[in-house]
Amino acid sequence: MKLSDQKKASWEKTLRDSGLISPNDTIQEHTKGDLWDMGRQIQGDFFFTTEKFAYVSGGLFGNISFSTPYNKITELKLCNVGGLIPIMPTGIRVTYTDDSGKTQKKKCSVMKRKEWLAYLQERQSRN
Repeated sequence: MKLSDQKKASWEKTLRDSGLISPNDTIQEHTKGDLWDMGRQIQGDFFFTTEKFAYVSGGLFGNISFSTPYNKITELKLCNVGGLIPIMPTGIRVTYTDDSGKTQKKKCSVMKRKEWLAYLQERQSRN
């Protein structure tokens, strides 16, 4: 994680204020990346907290965010991302059950995706 203590505290406040993490949850790791939504590449930040996996967009395409507890993740899989023809091998497809019981799938694009996939799998197995 390359967040300074000040940046980390600022992000934790933002995540708490938006309801993405609980008051006691803290950021453990962070990386920048992209969320691929209906063929659109949306830049943002991925957070790995004590309790959840969360994403907050950079805001160019509106404010897009999500978070899910590790124990609600039902599948983690490597995938390709891209526009019409997904050919870039940087994706992780995260499938989880949201609060309403619906299955959600998110294509998350990050550098060193195998390391982040292993990190998520470790957190998922703990919970």
